[in-house]
Amino acid sequence: MAEALVLIETYQTWIYLILGGAGLVYLGLTLKWIRVYRNALFGLERERAVASLSRYGAMTALVAAALMGTFFTATFLGPAVPLGVRPTPVPTVSLLSTPQNGVVGEGGTFVPATELALGTPEGVGCTNPLATLSDPKPDATLTGTVDIKGTANIANFAFYKYEFRPANSADSWQAISAGTAPIIDDQLGKWDTSLMPSGDYDFRLVVTDTSGNAPLPCVIRVHIAPSG
Repeated sequence: MAEALVLIETYQTWIYLILGGAGLVYLGLTLKWIRVYRNALFGLERERAVASLSRYGAMTALVAAALMGTFFTATFLGPAVPLGVRPTPVPTVSLLSTPQNGVVGEGGTFVPATELALGTPEGVGCTNPLATLSDPKPDATLTGTVDIKGTANIANFAFYKYEFRPANSADSWQAISAGTAPIIDDQLGKWDTSLMPSGDYDFRLVVTDTSGNAPLPCVIRVHIAPSG
């Protein structure tokens, strides 16, 4: 019910336009059949005019009632719906893009977060219980296809993704996969490490909310060994 009220409030302009157009059409037909009734000379003509007048008059009254109902809903009932019941808009974002980390300062200026130190990635951001990795563990040696486990369940959750880059490098993070359903201490996805050259890598989980913001990612160091 609350969703219907919010929907009417949101699209009230279009509803007014559609109902107003329909009302003008039915009102015009009603006036036409009133004239036909007044000018009718025979009983059969009068009966036909009365039937049409009743039909179009009823439709005109129905449209008028719908207009009044829309006005009442959009003006009084819709705004009274609590914010917690209203659906949260999800922006169109790329799941595999890297969001900015930081806060909005005075005057609406975005202040970016401090870049992570290249030499100390392990455990950064992993203390947040709502956006953290549980598997693989820091300094784990990975081979073949690995299960990625953890929690991605921040407030106003939108999506999560996990990424990698060579250890101690300034290279861009490369996305492996993403998900749009919140996860609590369960499997986030998989990573086929057999496609990767052996070596040390930084691996991180990024969890983003519906405003496009993300808490500090959970970053760990892992070692990929040759398969077989």
